[in-house]
Amino acid sequence: MNVLVCRWDRVTLEELLDRGASVTLVFDEWEAANRAIDPELIARVDRHYVIRSFDALDEMAQLAVEIRSTGVKIDRVLSLSEFSQFSAAYLATLLGLPQPAIEKSVLMRDKRAMKERAALSGIACARYVSLSTADVEGSVRRVEEELGFPVIVKPAAGLGSVDTGKVEGAEELAALLRRAGRETVAQFLLAEEPIDGDEYHVDAVWEDGKAQILGVSRYLRPRMLVETPGRDNGSILLPREREAALYAEVEELHERINAAFDITDDITHLELFRRADGRLWFSEIATRFAGGAIPESFGPLGADLRRLWVEAIMGAGREPLKLQEPPYPYVGWINLAPAEAGTILRDPTDEEVKAFPYVLDVIRSRSVGFGIGELHPSVWCLLLVIGADSEEQFRERAAELEAALLPLYEMGGGE
Repeated sequence: MNVLVCRWDRVTLEELLDRGASVTLVFDEWEAANRAIDPELIARVDRHYVIRSFDALDEMAQLAVEIRSTGVKIDRVLSLSEFSQFSAAYLATLLGLPQPAIEKSVLMRDKRAMKERAALSGIACARYVSLSTADVEGSVRRVEEELGFPVIVKPAAGLGSVDTGKVEGAEELAALLRRAGRETVAQFLLAEEPIDGDEYHVDAVWEDGKAQILGVSRYLRPRMLVETPGRDNGSILLPREREAALYAEVEELHERINAAFDITDDITHLELFRRADGRLWFSEIATRFAGGAIPESFGPLGADLRRLWVEAIMGAGREPLKLQEPPYPYVGWINLAPAEAGTILRDPTDEEVKAFPYVLDVIRSRSVGFGIGELHPSVWCLLLVIGADSEEQFRERAAELEAALLPLYEMGGGE
């Protein structure tokens, strides 16, 4: 199978190559400068291209022509990040592939289009208003008339909870839009009514419309309520055998979501809320693997979710993948991170982490020497996969790790 991969990700690339895929890899200048690009892994791919930006359509068009000129027939295009969704679909179209489709990439990236499609399909979701920095007064007025305050404001095509926050009133919203509009090009955002209740995420691998893998997880705290990236920042993968009713409800809703967004052969990350009315409300969905240590939290069940995804891709058409019994009924992950910006001078060592035998995996995303500017819930630093015998015990162990390990961080000034 000839696979075109948009974005650097070691785990996905290793699995594709180990399973015999021929890989054409594309990543951008930022990744080249900021990711630990492994030259030995690069040497294993058939060809690779470093581009200026995944947002440059002229560059994508030229790249598609270049790939066609090699005589290689690409069988599948994979986008490994939020920011390569548009370009992956554009490349697929130019290479003669039906998926990922351009329309679907817009539905997956632009949260306004996503909410509109969900509402038109009868899927319960928050009401929203489109905002433009080129029309501050009109945007504020529409929020006042259609939603009222407070509202949650986020970039129309943003990533996770980055640059997302609650806005309490008209003056605050106007000031936010003016700050965002300092660039000459109009910026688009959306305001939506806050959704209360427990927040869940659902991570699944789909082939020919059937779930090869599907896991439902509950966030320790709704993402919008995470005040610092190193506390209450994680989720618990709920066991199907103990949450049969929840899984059945989620799977029925996911079928409707898949039909609305033409999801058939994808890896998906879906976010839902259980509101006071008892119903599950749609929040967002992405056709990419999740951030944090969500992929790694499937490790105790057999393999990292990215590896399970590649296994499904390379063995499409066979029986659904089987998960193994984990060492604990409840597994999940937490993020430990400094509570202040600056440069990490010290973080918890492997030996200090090993003092807690229920820690099943350690992922270091930002470690010593890394500079942290703006703090937000997606500042991933020390990610720990942990196990527990109950959801209550999981939360207790998460709190224990925070209390013991967070004070070990030392920060220096600046980035």
